[in-house]
Amino acid sequence: MSAELVSAPGIEQLRDIAGWAARELRGAADYLQVFAESTLAVSVECTSGEPSATCGDLREGLGCLALKDGRWRYRAVTPDQVDTVADWLGAPRPAATPPWVPGPGTAGFRPVDPQAWLVGQDGDPYSVRSVEDATCRRYAVADSEGAAYAGASYTLRRRVEAGLLAAGRRYRGLSRWLRKGTAAVDADASVEDLVNTALGHARDSAKAAFIGKHRTPVVFGPSAAAGFLHELVGHALEADNFRLDSDYIRGLRRPGALPAALSLRDDPTVEHGYGSYPADDEGFTATVTTLLQNGEIGSPVTCLRTAQRGGLRRTANARRVDFRSPAIPRAANTVVVPGADDPALLLRGEGSGVLHVGGLGAGMINLGTGEFSFAALNCHYLTPNGDRVPARDVSLVGNALDTLARLEGIGSDFGGDNATCGKQGQLIGIGLYSPSMRYAALDWSAA
Repeated sequence: MSAELVSAPGIEQLRDIAGWAARELRGAADYLQVFAESTLAVSVECTSGEPSATCGDLREGLGCLALKDGRWRYRAVTPDQVDTVADWLGAPRPAATPPWVPGPGTAGFRPVDPQAWLVGQDGDPYSVRSVEDATCRRYAVADSEGAAYAGASYTLRRRVEAGLLAAGRRYRGLSRWLRKGTAAVDADASVEDLVNTALGHARDSAKAAFIGKHRTPVVFGPSAAAGFLHELVGHALEADNFRLDSDYIRGLRRPGALPAALSLRDDPTVEHGYGSYPADDEGFTATVTTLLQNGEIGSPVTCLRTAQRGGLRRTANARRVDFRSPAIPRAANTVVVPGADDPALLLRGEGSGVLHVGGLGAGMINLGTGEFSFAALNCHYLTPNGDRVPARDVSLVGNALDTLARLEGIGSDFGGDNATCGKQGQLIGIGLYSPSMRYAALDWSAA
């Protein structure tokens, strides 16, 4: 655990609260870890050039993880309940508690003028819904062994949904942008670019003509390829899932099951990555973890508890949505190392054509069997004669082990995106970074 103290208003008070609790209650458990948080999240929504909703969510409190009598326990309390943690551990209440001062601001956040989202466009009528999420998160971690960390992060995320009315039907397109850092972030995203990107996807959806069930090569574009592997492999290599030892996870361990050319990492140090941080939510300094390399599994990602239970190396992947939930092993930023293939050549189709996937939507993988089903976004079918036909409402289905064996190309390009990922009721942000990647003979359908 790092002893670094990030400079941010109110961070010292959080450090003092966490350190005080860890010291005062040290003898009440074999091990005690205290997480103090003060986060303000502000969301501003505009529809058709008018403000439609503004929400503020202040999350402040203390989360305590204790190992006592051979069992891990967790308790979360609000600032006015800090002294009750002693009752939970069966210890005398301290005579006094340090004052809880924080209550962060939004680091100078100023939402975009609602009218600015109405970018002038000719053609079919359309609407624009925008959401700006500004988050100022400050936290401190201390434990009964004397380790301590305090940190802050600022995130600004913008999302746009364009609705296009064409031939009496409504079509939707999406776009998003994000900046994240340990200081106030610059809002340098082009509103016009975001709207035009979303509108372009909506227009493609309106022109979609390729339907039915198919089996063809599939090329995932930059970042979409990382999202696909995050679902197929990343979740399986979270330590709590990895120790389930299911048929699918045993299959991943078999010699030859993983492509030797594929290098996959989890990297919380990526600049502006949605999942980036200097230290995780247990105060462990951020490090890059090799998940796959040379056809072999490197290391599952862990938190303190799962590392100890499984006899695994501790990685900096203890993450939580806020103080009310214990930290669990989660991806930070999924990164695929680029290959040497020309991205344009990956898109060549012979006989059956090729599906190009721009992004992934909702879906799931069964970690017991490896069977998966995902919605694919911003898709185009490239016919054998070179035509590029938009495809709408695309679904991808298959078996993860079979799919991994069909990897046949890794591009030399590279791109990134941000997404949210859910696990055990906790929805957090992750980064997705990769080149284009091609798989042979995958099953997909378009409506």
